[in-house]
Amino acid sequence: MAFGESLHIDLYGISSQLCDDLSFGYQLLEDLVDFLQMQKQSPPFIFRSPTEEFPDKAGLSGWVPLIESGISIHTLTPQEFVTLDIYTCGKLDIEACLSFLESKLKPSHFEHHHLIRGLEYCHPE
Repeated sequence: MAFGESLHIDLYGISSQLCDDLSFGYQLLEDLVDFLQMQKQSPPFIFRSPTEEFPDKAGLSGWVPLIESGISIHTLTPQEFVTLDIYTCGKLDIEACLSFLESKLKPSHFEHHHLIRGLEYCHPE
């Protein structure tokens, strides 16, 4: 038995309007926490990158701390790209997570990687 799981999702072809919408990003994090039935340690934090200083990094970055670990999101508006990391000390239904995000973000395509974390956590030497 391992400590937890981590799911990394990269979504392409996301509407640039959604990629740059602070309210949407905030609500997406809220909805994802509810969907996963996890417990927040605080409301999500989400910020817009300063486009004048970093035009190639225009977009949002956010995070919600969870009792079960955390979820982060980063968007790159000009590239219509969204990346999310979901980390939990519990279990994840990978297909359900992907379907949820696909329905909310409507990507042209996506890729994901699923990792098992802390393989030795429950078996100390």
